[in-house]
Formats: sequence, structure tokens, C-alpha cells
Amino acid sequence: MSVNITEWSYSSVIQEIARLVGHPRPTDPAGSTDPAVQQMGAAVNFALEELLTMSEWQDLTTRASLSVVADSPGQVEKAFSLPDDFYRFVDQSQWSSASNLPAGGPVSNQMWMQSVARAESMQLTLYWQMRGDQIYFLYPPHPTSVTFDYMYLSTAQVQDADTLTEYKNRATKNGDAFLLDGFMIMLLARARYLEWKGFDAGAAVRDFLNIFNSRAGASKGAPVITLAPSRFSGVLLHPVYSLPNTGYGS
Repeated sequence: MSVNITEWSYSSVIQEIARLVGHPRPTDPAGSTDPAVQQMGAAVNFALEELLTMSEWQDLTTRASLSVVADSPGQVEKAFSLPDDFYRFVDQSQWSSASNLPAGGPVSNQMWMQSVARAESMQLTLYWQMRGDQIYFLYPPHPTSVTFDYMYLSTAQVQDADTLTEYKNRATKNGDAFLLDGFMIMLLARARYLEWKGFDAGAAVRDFLNIFNSRAGASKGAPVITLAPSRFSGVLLHPVYSLPNTGYGS
């Protein structure tokens, strides 16, 4: 069986929007001076920003780590920078490699200030809080660093047309490709374009929601694996270190 699948690009999304709204299809959407085509391009990038907030997309999930260490013994708190494309943490994905326990956070302002005022050093695991665009750790370890492992949603949703190893948050070139489903992006951008033009966008919004509900549902992770069986748990995990060594695989 021969299969030929056309991938969505910035150019093809805008051309499809133009076709659906009855506008002449531009041959060079990225370089067009037509105000309507430029507005379609703005709608595409607006749709990318909206979609980022609407679901915990596995397509945009990135794994990272941070080496946490104090500048001196007894340092109360220390700030670290996060990746440039950081949008938000994936819930319950923060771990401390030293203790093999979840890193505690985000710690509330009240608990944080209580620990600072009373000089309570909590060394069981890493405790963290977000302020501005940095992550702060309470009583970071010293002198040996501890690895803070985490997953986050990335704002880099677009693969550059010319440099395939470069990812960015806005589409600007005809050949730019999307990490999220291009059809879904096109439907949301069409709805936004119609709204901005003052047209009835009700049907377009319904089209988008039908596809979004399907895509968002399929992008969800599996149940959290647990060591304690219960009627609320998902999959019961037997850790490899609890199983006898039978020489399997050797």
C-alpha cells in the first residue's frame, strides 16, 4: 500500500483558511501584503498561544533537570533560571534525585516565610516556589548539588522551515511546521479570523471544539502508577528492585 500524507505548514494553514472563508488563496502567505492574509497569519499565531493554555499537550512536553546547590552553607533560598521556552510545569512531575522523593512545591507564601523566619531547614527533599520567571529553592544543599528533575510545557510549538533543529513560538515562514495538529490550529485560527471580521463564527467554533475535544482527550497521560492498590488507583506497579534476580536478559 502506498501512502502520501501532506503535512500542515504555515502556508497551507493560511491557504486553507482563505479557501474556507471565500478569500483568494495567496501563493506566498508569509510575504503577502494583503491585510486579510496578514490577519489570517495573526490568527494562526493567536491560536497557538490559546492552544498552549487549553491542555497539557504531550506533544509540547519537555523533560529537563537542574543542578541545585547553595552558594554557601546555610543559604536560606536561591533562585535559578528556567529554560527560555518554559511555559509551566507538568503537574506532579518534579522529583529530587537525592531522596527519590517528589520535590515539594509549589510551597505557599505562608509556609515559605514561616520556614525562613523560624530558620527551619527542611532537608528531606527539595522545596521550591516560583517567583517571576525564576524558581527558588528553600535551604538548597551544600556543598554537594542535588538534581531537580521535571517536565514542562514548552512554548516552542513551531519547527523552523530552514533550520530543522530550531524551534520557536511563532510561525513566520511558509514552510514552518507545527508540533500540534495543524488541522486543529487551522480551525481555531479560522474561528478567530471570522470573529475579528465581525462575521458569525458559531459554526466555526463548533468545528474547532469537536476536533479539540478529540485531540485533547487523546493527548492525556495514562493513570498514575501506584504502589498501593485501591479502587481509585490506576496500574499497580511492582518495582524492579522488589523482584528476584533470575538472570533474565543476561
